[in-house]
Amino acid sequence: MKEILNPNNSNFLTAIATVLLVLVGLVQIFILFSQKKQTRIALTEQYRQLWNSLKKYWGNVVFIGRENGEYYQILDEISINVLKARTEKHRLDKPTIWALESIQKVCGTLGEISTRVLQGHLNIADIYPIFGTQFLRQSRPLRQLLEPEYQNSYKTDETTEQHKRIRTEIQDWLVYHDGLRRRCLILIDLLWAEAARLEDLPPDDMQSAANAKQKTGHLNRKRVFEETIRLNGILNIFQAIKLSRFLRKAEYRSWTSWTGIKKVRLTNLNKEWTKRLLRDRLK
Repeated sequence: MKEILNPNNSNFLTAIATVLLVLVGLVQIFILFSQKKQTRIALTEQYRQLWNSLKKYWGNVVFIGRENGEYYQILDEISINVLKARTEKHRLDKPTIWALESIQKVCGTLGEISTRVLQGHLNIADIYPIFGTQFLRQSRPLRQLLEPEYQNSYKTDETTEQHKRIRTEIQDWLVYHDGLRRRCLILIDLLWAEAARLEDLPPDDMQSAANAKQKTGHLNRKRVFEETIRLNGILNIFQAIKLSRFLRKAEYRSWTSWTGIKKVRLTNLNKEWTKRLLRDRLK
């Protein structure tokens, strides 16, 4: 024992060196994690400011994606009337600059953030507060632009031919930028899954989406899996599996997935939501 603790003993020196190396390694790991966290915070704040600067363009995209006469809009009445006037001036022989600029800026930002998430530079929990339910409640018109076949149950007869042609012009632009279109859809799906996990959405919305995902859920998971592999390579297969499985949080729980939405829980939330609405109306 005394020989081992002898400072002149080579085994003792080796043990001390090993301990020091382990401590240095732990410190380096801690520093790397801290730096990664600080980078995520900085990126999140950067994208928060960027998204806030795009509110006008986001309002334009919602206007294009919605039908004329739909109640829910982002922009104020004056801005909506300006867009209606611009829509009436649409010409087939010239591109609609304001509409194309809006979709390019909005989808460009969403696509960049989606890429960061797929690459693992940001977590969906990091960027969810930037958008929240305000974005998701208005995501239907954007999804209808990104996916023309997406079911719209709010059709009206008030959309002008000019409005329809501008929408088609935007959809044609997205067809030629299919990678960007896919990554925007992926971001919407991931944000919706996070909102469902936090129960931030009205029960009716979660139920409606979960019903739809009984048909489309596997396609959405396949899309995020393939896009993650496409961006990062096969070596990042665990990131692809992680993100694709995360989408199940917006689907009904099943024997193959225990992370989804419980139908019983959804029913109880619906009852609580209804009681709260009735109580507020009686005040």
